[in-house]
Amino acid sequence: MNPQTYRQQIYDTGIEDMELNVSSLEKSMKTLHKLSDREEVLKKIKYNLRADIRKIRLDYIKKMQNIDELALKKGLFGKKMSVEKLYQKRKSIKKERKLTLAAYEIIETMIENYLTQIDDSRNYIRNQIQDKVR
Repeated sequence: MNPQTYRQQIYDTGIEDMELNVSSLEKSMKTLHKLSDREEVLKKIKYNLRADIRKIRLDYIKKMQNIDELALKKGLFGKKMSVEKLYQKRKSIKKERKLTLAAYEIIETMIENYLTQIDDSRNYIRNQIQDKVR
């Protein structure tokens, strides 16, 4: 999947618009349940995202291996690929890989931040519940 699809999935969880309602014990428990549901969905998204990142890295490793193989083969007129051309191709692939992975890594960081916020919110709600029960 592409990064936009992951962003849409995160948006569809409703995590960005979620409000913590701890006005009563019942609402606090419902909020805790919603947080757990959203956490589970975010973890699944993160799992899929990491799988895509691994796949992208493997694809670029294969591209680099293909360049190495091209360097060993002789061209149409019996010449090998020049060192400069080989260097430029490798540099180009590395730059492309870096840009592609950056978009995915931004989303991964976003998910990590949401998971941290969920954990902090869960602790806050639990403390609120304990205060109401006492």
